[in-house]
Amino acid sequence: MGDVRQTIKQSLPVDVNKPYDPSTLNHKTILITGGANGLGAHMVRHWAAHGANVVIGDVADRAGEELVASLRMAYPKGVFEFRHCDVTDWESQVSLFDAAAKASPHGSIDIVVPNAGIILPGEATKFENPDLVNGKLPEPNTATLDVNVKGVIFTAHLALYYLPQNKSPDRCFLFVGSVASLIPLPGQSHYCMSKHAVLGLFRSMRGTAFLKGIRINMIAPYYIAQTKMLQPTAEALLLSGSAGPGQVPDVVDAATRLIADESIVGRALVVGPRLKPHDSEGVDNGSGLLGIEDPNQAQGIWECYAHDYDQVETFVKRYLWLLNAAARARGMLAWIRDIISIWKRG
Repeated sequence: MGDVRQTIKQSLPVDVNKPYDPSTLNHKTILITGGANGLGAHMVRHWAAHGANVVIGDVADRAGEELVASLRMAYPKGVFEFRHCDVTDWESQVSLFDAAAKASPHGSIDIVVPNAGIILPGEATKFENPDLVNGKLPEPNTATLDVNVKGVIFTAHLALYYLPQNKSPDRCFLFVGSVASLIPLPGQSHYCMSKHAVLGLFRSMRGTAFLKGIRINMIAPYYIAQTKMLQPTAEALLLSGSAGPGQVPDVVDAATRLIADESIVGRALVVGPRLKPHDSEGVDNGSGLLGIEDPNQAQGIWECYAHDYDQVETFVKRYLWLLNAAARARGMLAWIRDIISIWKRG
């Protein structure tokens, strides 16, 4: 077993009560999928207010175009673009990334946020209660997996190519998971599976993305009020008897902290209802999970999966060491090739 946090450049645990400077977003170019409505639109507006250039990819053309028009009016010095993008279509995402790089004032992308996601409660119910149609069992609807998993994989793959093209010292990829990445969501197997997949991709990529100079972080929101992700009936059923919804400002704050604070690397923040330590009585290590020291302080943001790389299997430690060594070797070989090419030109 071994501690590899320094090897993968993982930062210290996040202090969510510590102030951070969102002005670092000024002049940076952010690409976000699913940014025309809901949480995505809230994040876009906030980042634009701090001077970021934003390129939105979404299938909601009217909402996206209206949002961009309002941003151009409010922040005439910024660059704001909307592109129709079906995240399940590879060429559609390629076009989005290409358009974002071309629209960027400095010709490259600084931050990528794969926010596009869906939940289809009715289809999940059908999946868990199969029934014959015309004497045959129909194929289950996998649209949730297509958008939430396939779409995120496409976005991540493109980001791993486009972000390193940026010569800026800070490049960031922010996963958008869910509390359903961490806990079961009975009755919504497709959505729960898809968000567990996002968590798995985050946990794996944060162990290697440092080789490309990319900061990998993740937010994992609980159900958030005022996002219209669910129909009113489904929302009422979900929230009845619960601690209530999470709040949009908390999600925006968590996401902004993770992309704006250039010292945060490889960290994930859960965003849920604002709780106090006594709310977790009877839960093992409740106050430790919440990270709340002041008993009178209610907090809606706390860290999860903070210790993946504190103690890892020997195989993982050796593998990461070899990746590091290979990266250093490639760097030396590139330097030698440059010297040889200069010598040949002379």
